[in-house]
Amino acid sequence: MLARVKIFLLAVILLAALGIFAQRAGWISLRSADPANPPKKIGAVYFRQHIDAYEGLKEGMRKIGYTSRDVVYDEVLIIPGPNLDADLDAGVKKMIADKVDVMFVSYERTAEIALKLTKEAKSNIPIVFTTRFHDPLDYGLIKSYKSSGNNSTGVATSLTETIQKSLSYFKEINPKATRIGVFGQGFMVPGGSDVILSELKKQAPRLGLSIVEYKTQKPPSPEKDNWYEVADAIKPGEVDGLFHLPIHFYDPQETHESLLANRLHVPHAVPSEDMPTGGSFSFADDFHASAGQSAVMIDKIFKGTKPADIPIEFGSKSLLIINEKRANQAGFKFPASMLFIADQKITK
Repeated sequence: MLARVKIFLLAVILLAALGIFAQRAGWISLRSADPANPPKKIGAVYFRQHIDAYEGLKEGMRKIGYTSRDVVYDEVLIIPGPNLDADLDAGVKKMIADKVDVMFVSYERTAEIALKLTKEAKSNIPIVFTTRFHDPLDYGLIKSYKSSGNNSTGVATSLTETIQKSLSYFKEINPKATRIGVFGQGFMVPGGSDVILSELKKQAPRLGLSIVEYKTQKPPSPEKDNWYEVADAIKPGEVDGLFHLPIHFYDPQETHESLLANRLHVPHAVPSEDMPTGGSFSFADDFHASAGQSAVMIDKIFKGTKPADIPIEFGSKSLLIINEKRANQAGFKFPASMLFIADQKITK
């Protein structure tokens, strides 16, 4: 009799241990075993260029321990273009109508619209953002880095550092470089890259560089004709490099800028999220890692912390990515100084 009791107790202990292991391994989720406790819904409004960030968010949630029984995703993919604000507006309204538990937005303009619309709807949906091209404080998203003072929190980037390093790499590639070309007025969506362009013009002279802004007076267009009309007139030797300004009317402009860089035989800098489709190098926050930081914030919100009580963070990791194949196509080579420190090297 005593032996049977011991066997029974041993079986109970083994089953309990197996249950704990299965939960940690992600086989089951005790958090959502109760039918009265449905999965949390994360609404994501993001761009094609930000798919890596969205995947970083999902990976971050998995690392914390969330499974498909704990969270589900409600997503809206945005295509940049002349109707950008209207598309962002519609995407955020869908999240509000779907009553998501938290909204993840990968761009500061989306966060601005989300704050406005949730306030108008008298909704307390928490917003977790990542910013790429503006300081969230200067942009008006937050009252301070300690507390947003509203229903948002997020991860910011140091735009000044990003631009300083990017411009310095042009000089490392070509110490004689003096002019960097950008496609500005008429090509970039207003409010998208305005601060980047301003910071470029501010930082460039400190490195012996000047910014050559290519413009168009024609109405904004998602077609390539306006861009090619200006790009085709640029002659070799006119600029020593191209710096891609994101959030543009014509998509994918960065791809055709790469072809232009090849014709001009110059390096081409782009945000890291554009590297799959254009550019020979990028220095920027690791957007995947930044979104992983956002996952930690979402976990805190799910556990009851208000967004205003979660301080704004800066991206924890920056990446130098170089594409040696595109450099070869443009007729230049990266110096040993860049090859040595590059976080990612693309050769094919």
